[in-house]
Amino acid sequence: MTRQKAIDLLAMSRFANLPTVWSNGLLGILVGWYLFQDQAHLCPICLSLIALALSCLYLGGCFFNDWYDLDFDQKTRPDRPIPSGRWPHQTILLLSVVFMGGGLLLSTFVSPPAGLFAAGIIICILAYTKWHKIHPASFFFMAGARALIYPTAAFSLLSWEQFVSIDVQKLPLFGLLALGLGAYILGISLTARAETSKDPVSDSQKTLPILFLCAPILFFSGLLLLTHGGMALPPLVLFIVVLALIVRLLRANHDVGAFVSRTLAAIPLVDYLFVFVLAPHFIFWIICPLLALAALGLQKIAPAT
Repeated sequence: MTRQKAIDLLAMSRFANLPTVWSNGLLGILVGWYLFQDQAHLCPICLSLIALALSCLYLGGCFFNDWYDLDFDQKTRPDRPIPSGRWPHQTILLLSVVFMGGGLLLSTFVSPPAGLFAAGIIICILAYTKWHKIHPASFFFMAGARALIYPTAAFSLLSWEQFVSIDVQKLPLFGLLALGLGAYILGISLTARAETSKDPVSDSQKTLPILFLCAPILFFSGLLLLTHGGMALPPLVLFIVVLALIVRLLRANHDVGAFVSRTLAAIPLVDYLFVFVLAPHFIFWIICPLLALAALGLQKIAPAT
């Protein structure tokens, strides 16, 4: 395999975003332990397998997206790996099936409830891939694929019998996580769209997407400040500072590509708002910032989008 083909493969897999998937999984595990610690079973091997499963689902989804977009890329971006012929179309489909199928099997092996939500991730991936070029509502499937990482990881700690008997009053927290992360991802998309619009965009139209980017402050930190007080402040300050710097650089340089890459790399800092508070040991306090830095570093090898 040539160096160019290897870089192409990494670019199609969006492997630079894997640290953000791991931070989502970490938060899911901590939430599961927090909600179900009287039932949850922590197994280091199982935790490693669920991290591998989530990685496979993400990589497979990205490969599937590039495979499906061949016709569009032939017209608009013929230099990309598949339309240019550097990678065979069917090879990428095979990689997609192997990775997504492997992720589903691994999740189910660890825990049937995790397998159930992993299947939901795959459904969201397929739906988003089919409609993302033709319908704006496809965003909800993209956000859904991300948000379902949380329950996939959380319920990997439970058997099927424990899952079907859980207290449903504990489930709204997953909805809150989905709203916070989903709004943040929507903010990335809307900000990029506003900055690249060919039509004049008012200041108010540019402000609304930034408010979506700040949604985790409301959905995550708002609740945590009420329940944990000052403990929620350090990750909140870090998130606000980093987000402000990213937006300031966008306004100064008008580099939308860099903005999207940086905000994607900052997803671990969104999770950090909860992880910092729920962490059972102070060593967890550095994991999310390190994952954000890792995502930025991997972007130097292959792009995140």
